[in-house]
Amino acid sequence: MIGELQDIMFERIQTQSGIIALAAIAIATVISGCSHDDKVSFNSGGMTHTFAEGKDSVPKDFVLPVYPGATATGSVSADGNDQEQSKFLMLSSADSLDKVSEYYQSSLKDKGWTVDKVDADQPKVISITAHKQTTEANIFLSDDGGKTTISLSAGKSGDTSKEDAESQSENYSPDKANPPTD
Repeated sequence: MIGELQDIMFERIQTQSGIIALAAIAIATVISGCSHDDKVSFNSGGMTHTFAEGKDSVPKDFVLPVYPGATATGSVSADGNDQEQSKFLMLSSADSLDKVSEYYQSSLKDKGWTVDKVDADQPKVISITAHKQTTEANIFLSDDGGKTTISLSAGKSGDTSKEDAESQSENYSPDKANPPTD
C-alpha cells in the first residue's frame, strides 16, 4: 500500500510541502517495515508528519469529500503552524471510474469548490483539479481491475494569484538575473 501511495503521489506533488511529504513517505516506508501500528507521526522542520493505514486513516479535518462506501487504505498529513499544510488520502471503491468521477465533479461544485480541470486523456485514468479560497485539491482516479482507486490531495495554495502574476509581468524590468528576451 505505501509503495502504491509513493508512486501516485510522486506524480501529483509539486509544492515544497509536497517534497517534504515525499521524504516523509520514504521514512514511513522504513518505519512501517519495523512497526505494526496503523499510525506513525514524527516532527521535522517545524511540521508534524502523520502516516496512517487502514479504514481509520481518514484525517479528522480532511477538506475533500470522502467517496460514499469507499474503503480508506491510507493517508499522509503534513501540518505546521502558519506553514503550508498538505493532506493525502487513498481510497478504494467497487464503483466504476465514471461514477466516481461524476460524484467528485458534482460534489466539489456543491461544496463551493471551483473545478479547474478534468483530464481524462489517458485510458482508465481521470485527474480532477480544483480550488476553494486558498486551498488547492487534486483528485486522481484510476481503474484498477474492476475497482476504482481514489487518490485525494489538498493543501494550501502555494502559487501567486493570477492578478499578482499579471502585476509582476507588467512591472518587469530586465536585470542580470532576468535578462531581456525577444
